[in-house]
Amino acid sequence: MTEAHTKELISKAYVNALAARVGMTVANSSLDYGLDGTFKDIEYDVETKEYGETGFGIDFQLKATVNALPKKGVIKYSLEVKNYHKLIKTHVGTPRILIVYSMPRDKDMWLTVNDNETLLRKCAWWCSLQGYPEVENKERVVIEIPLTQQLTPEVLIELMQKVKEGVAL
Repeated sequence: MTEAHTKELISKAYVNALAARVGMTVANSSLDYGLDGTFKDIEYDVETKEYGETGFGIDFQLKATVNALPKKGVIKYSLEVKNYHKLIKTHVGTPRILIVYSMPRDKDMWLTVNDNETLLRKCAWWCSLQGYPEVENKERVVIEIPLTQQLTPEVLIELMQKVKEGVAL
C-alpha cells in the first residue's frame, strides 16, 4: 500500500474515533465528489426509546500530512485549488469544513499499540472556508488554520451545536 493511502486510512480512523467518542457517526459517499465524509448527529428519542439521526450534519474534506508545522499561532496547509473551490461555496445545504490531520514524520510513530493503549499520534485542526474569495492560483492555495481550532471531541460537539442553531462555522 502506498504511504498516501496509509495516511488517508489513519486520518479516517482518527475522524471516526472522534465521532464515536461524542456519539456521532461518519457517513462516507460511495462516489468521490470532493468531500470525504459527513459527521451525522445522533440523538435518543424518548418516545420510541431508540437512537436516530437528527438530519443535522457537517461535511468535511480530510487531509493528512506530515508537513503541518505550527508557526506563529497557525498551521499552514497547501490545499489543491479544486478542493478549495468546493469548500468556499456559500450555497450549500450542509456546512463544510476542512480537516487537516497532522502526523509525525516518522511513520513508525503514526500508530502504536501495547497492552495499555492504542495511540494515534498528533492531532487535527479544522476550519471553515465558506465565503472565502476566489483565487487566481491554478494548482494550490495555502490555508492558515489557527492553532486554537484543534479538532477535539468537545469542539466537534460545539460545531454540531452551532449547526443545529443555524450559526455559521
